[in-house]
Amino acid sequence: MIHRGLLAILLALLWAPSLAQTVAIRSGEHADFSRLVFEIPADETWTLGRGADGYLLRFGNAGLDFAFGNVFNLIPRTRLTAIGRAEPGVVALAVSDNVHAEAFLLRPGILVLDLRNGPAPANSPFEAPLDAPPAPPPVVLPRPQVRLPLDIGRMTPSPVVGRFLPTDPRPVAAPPDPKVESARSELMKQIGRAASQGLLEPADITPDRPPPPAQDRAPAPDAADAGALLAGLEARPNIHVETSIDRGYGPQASGQGRSALGDPCYPDAYFDLAAWGEDRNPAALIAEGRGALLDIRDATDPAGAEQLVCAYLALGFGAEARAVIDTVRLDTPPAAVWRELAAIIDEGVAETPSVFDGQLSCPTRAALWASLAWPRIPSNSEVDEAAVIRGFSELPLHLRRHLGPILAERFLDSGATESATRIRNAVARAGDKTRTGELTIVEARIDITRGETEAAEARIDDILSEGGPASPEAVALRIENQLKSGLVPDPDTLRLAEALAYERRDTPLGGRLVQLAIRGHAAQGNFGTAFGMLRHHGLDSVEELSSDLVRALARDGSDADMLREAFAGVLTTPDAALTPRARLAAADRLLDLGFAPRAGEVVADLPPLGIDEERLVRARLALAAGRPGEAAQYLSGLDTPEADLLRAEAARARGDLAEAAHYYGAAGDTARQAALAWRERDWSTVETAGPDGQSGYAAIRQTTPAAAFDPAQAPSLAGARDLLEGSAVMRDRLKDLLAGTGTR
Repeated sequence: MIHRGLLAILLALLWAPSLAQTVAIRSGEHADFSRLVFEIPADETWTLGRGADGYLLRFGNAGLDFAFGNVFNLIPRTRLTAIGRAEPGVVALAVSDNVHAEAFLLRPGILVLDLRNGPAPANSPFEAPLDAPPAPPPVVLPRPQVRLPLDIGRMTPSPVVGRFLPTDPRPVAAPPDPKVESARSELMKQIGRAASQGLLEPADITPDRPPPPAQDRAPAPDAADAGALLAGLEARPNIHVETSIDRGYGPQASGQGRSALGDPCYPDAYFDLAAWGEDRNPAALIAEGRGALLDIRDATDPAGAEQLVCAYLALGFGAEARAVIDTVRLDTPPAAVWRELAAIIDEGVAETPSVFDGQLSCPTRAALWASLAWPRIPSNSEVDEAAVIRGFSELPLHLRRHLGPILAERFLDSGATESATRIRNAVARAGDKTRTGELTIVEARIDITRGETEAAEARIDDILSEGGPASPEAVALRIENQLKSGLVPDPDTLRLAEALAYERRDTPLGGRLVQLAIRGHAAQGNFGTAFGMLRHHGLDSVEELSSDLVRALARDGSDADMLREAFAGVLTTPDAALTPRARLAAADRLLDLGFAPRAGEVVADLPPLGIDEERLVRARLALAAGRPGEAAQYLSGLDTPEADLLRAEAARARGDLAEAAHYYGAAGDTARQAALAWRERDWSTVETAGPDGQSGYAAIRQTTPAAAFDPAQAPSLAGARDLLEGSAVMRDRLKDLLAGTGTR
């Protein structure tokens, strides 16, 4: 029984270290903060407070292990500069200046820690220094069993039990904790490394010795002699002294290590692709890198992994470089940057562009890769274009040929035509070896930007005549240019776009060609084909395309096309994504056609927008429903001819013909203004706005003596004569009016 108990105790001691749980740490970068997520046991307790270099995060379970390897894969070292285990169960986080921490438990087992810019809130509970852990209870040695003098020397312990009885009552030192020993060993290594780099000076604790006799003392060299001993060292090419501290500073040791905004720049050594290749044979370069991947113990050598990754990047093998980084879990400082370089080489854009935050204005090679990281260069960012072009010119020829058109497109999209031209020139300097269809596309886009449309069309014709892989992009560029210029694409170009889109279906370029073909058919006025293709390809959920088509239909489509889409087409599809302006345009056209109820259904679900188009359409709907007062409310504050016409209609519906005539005149509709003024006997308005017959009658009506005749007073002879003459003129005007009415 005793043997079994001892065996159980030994097994428990052996298995105790294996029960330690590893805490996974995930990271993510945001605009205002960096986030760390700790996956801890559900019942784990934690405390966050200030430490020597930042913050300390203490967990209740001192036996937890932490996976720090992938923390800096997705976040830069801008807010969090270092992370590690300070002691068992305690994580130390070194942070930059003016950065504070906030922590909360998202749910049991998920601890979130955010490192935010700026000072901490005044009442933050995480700014207090973290108290030292409670001291362990003192070790109390078991007291030996009291034995009577009568029993001393008489009872002999069992041989089995006797082996485990202490022979000496003095306390025995506990075995050292392996974790403490590991930490002590690592600390000694770090201290030794720092001392070898000159960062630390060992304290002189040697006792003083008497000076040697004068005759045995060697003369000490003076400062001049010491300088002479080192003179010429830098001029010897076979001797180069560089420490890891020097490599860590990189170009930041000079004044060129920061961007225009003061952000630290990545070292140029991270992007020295030309030196990594050195015009060597690709097979030999890869073989050398693969040979250095493992050390003599068949363990992954980080330096060898870096060499292989650099070889793949220099050759343009992005997927292979990423595979090496992911397989060996390379976590050296440049690994995260190299992973994004590999994505740029393969996909033309970085997977995590935020890795290059603050690098666009760097005067180093980092500016080149930062400009390639985003699909479009951020408009609010300052770009060191000289550094970009300088870094691009240093690339190997095959990478210049591959990345040149992509980089030129970035600059063209941002409006930097001259920079795009310089990139094009840097590619073209190598001659015909770099002449590709993609480069010709860039040249055509540059011509279009400069207004040289004929030269651009000639370049597109050259690409299409060759029939190379750049043909789809050339067709897309031609249709885009024609649509932007207000031209109608020819049917042959649209048929070619549809054929190339089918060849490249389920790709971004194929989808782009389909959308351009749909827009081309709409520009031709063939709305039936355009909306048919929209539904066939399931693009009615693309808001921009569907909305542009509906607005073009409302503006240029025939009545039959408009009614078809309104009662059995896209306007009846529940999944159709249409902007409010597109629906308002369709409703306005339906009101013109006299379909007010259907127009109301089209805009029934729109929330109030407050824009002029909405107020005009809703005013028209109110007039059609017989609510002129509501229509006038919608038109309040609008000062446009369209609004005045609707005000006139509303006033006419209320029976106020004088006000209606006024608003017709304000809108420029003098015919309606004169017609209502005639009915209201507003002769002054008829005289100024009416047709010739009515205008002349109104003038005579106002100037004839009959207008001022007072029957109560006997007229003079001259007055009577004028009255008779005016009556004759009046009869002539009336005959003209009656004759004109008869012809109508």
